[in-house]
Amino acid sequence: MKDQTDKIWFSFDSDGTYSGNEPAYFDISNYPWYELIRKSTPIFQAEITNRKEDLFVPYSNTTFANKPTKWKFISLISWLKINRNNLKQFPKTNQVLDKIPFLVSAGYSLLDDSSNIKPHIGDSNVMFRIHIPLLIPGGLPNCGFEVLNIKREWKVGEPFAFCDAHQHYAWNNTDERRIILVLDIIRPEFQSEAKWICAKIRTTLALQFLFQKTNILDKLPRFLNSFIMSFGAIFIYPVVFFYRLRK
Repeated sequence: MKDQTDKIWFSFDSDGTYSGNEPAYFDISNYPWYELIRKSTPIFQAEITNRKEDLFVPYSNTTFANKPTKWKFISLISWLKINRNNLKQFPKTNQVLDKIPFLVSAGYSLLDDSSNIKPHIGDSNVMFRIHIPLLIPGGLPNCGFEVLNIKREWKVGEPFAFCDAHQHYAWNNTDERRIILVLDIIRPEFQSEAKWICAKIRTTLALQFLFQKTNILDKLPRFLNSFIMSFGAIFIYPVVFFYRLRK
């Protein structure tokens, strides 16, 4: 029998809150891929340090940051869709990512000096949202991350995972940039539905991008949002079906 933690939840058709009983932070230390990503930190650091910053672009939803151009991203993989132009700039990183089972998203996240990412809920509860610290300008209280009122600081060599469905936010009150590598790995209990999940979330991200400057989606009843998400996913799934899912 499934309990609340086994129920798939999407923010797109929710009321804006999440009441699941997942912890703020997951313990991922016993997964085989944990040591791989931890020991690969120097590889990730070297490749991002040696690349031009013009690869970073403002995060697609510019409403999340207190200063829209201060939170930037280099998307490598987005819900199984590979950004080949970006990924070829990071060949050694790509070799590591290729070894991680059920990895569906990956990208470098840059939070500029004197900026923050506002409190928000993520897309779903289906994945481990993993932060791999790379270039960290300071610790708490000046630079950090919070989920469910539990604060922690980024430390190089110490990747951590959290539940993206819970409200969370980040801040960098130093005078230097902060760069991490972000991964999404589908949790074991949801892996059988991984591609359908990716199709649904790709649908919602497209809609959120199109309507981010309005609140029209917030005004729709939840059942209609759920229908729109599932209907859109029907058309996206045939494409996602042929994307490679590492197992």
